[in-house]
Amino acid sequence: MGAERDRRAWVGGVAAIAAASALAGASVPASAAGDRGPLTCLDGYVWRQATPRDHVCVTPAARAQTARDNALASSRRSTTPGTFGPDLCTPGYLWREALPGDRVCVTPATWQQVHDDNLTAGARRNALRVKIARDAATGTYRVHADGINVGVARVAVFSPGRTTPARSWAVVAHRSAHGPGGELSFDTRLPACTTHPDAILRVRDPSSLRWSSSRRIATGCTRP
Repeated sequence: MGAERDRRAWVGGVAAIAAASALAGASVPASAAGDRGPLTCLDGYVWRQATPRDHVCVTPAARAQTARDNALASSRRSTTPGTFGPDLCTPGYLWREALPGDRVCVTPATWQQVHDDNLTAGARRNALRVKIARDAATGTYRVHADGINVGVARVAVFSPGRTTPARSWAVVAHRSAHGPGGELSFDTRLPACTTHPDAILRVRDPSSLRWSSSRRIATGCTRP
């Protein structure tokens, strides 16, 4: 039993995503809405906060379970000294390992849920992944975005150094068939030029109002 607990407690790699989240900075109250930077959750998810620096996105139910486990932590520790020191769990519990060094004792079912959530953390973030390609049929720029919330997004083109869009469009992001959140695909009808890039395209999320990172495009030509 002790060997198995040790093996699980030190499972390598499973907490990698959570560890990256821990580097993001100080605690901010978990919320599914608002711009909280690159670790912002999609609607329907909140930060788990197994520790104040745990920014893995989970369901509200999983966050509530995490809070309960934290509150019960001391009652699940063994009072018998052992190989693993004062953090040894009582029978039936094992270290949660939501983040490296997290030794809150939880049930095996909760342990599994925690590590499943770690593995799917990236898909639940408001990542605003934007791709731009030349539409083969029209010769124009087509924008695709996922890691976005469902609703009316904004696709905008900016001149370098400007904060007000030169052009923008309201585009509906529909529920994704491939995972959490939504996705959009939009033909800007702007010709995909072969000249030097002279503009920036960004997408704004309909819920968090976050802007995606910039994608450079060339607009200094006319449609063939």
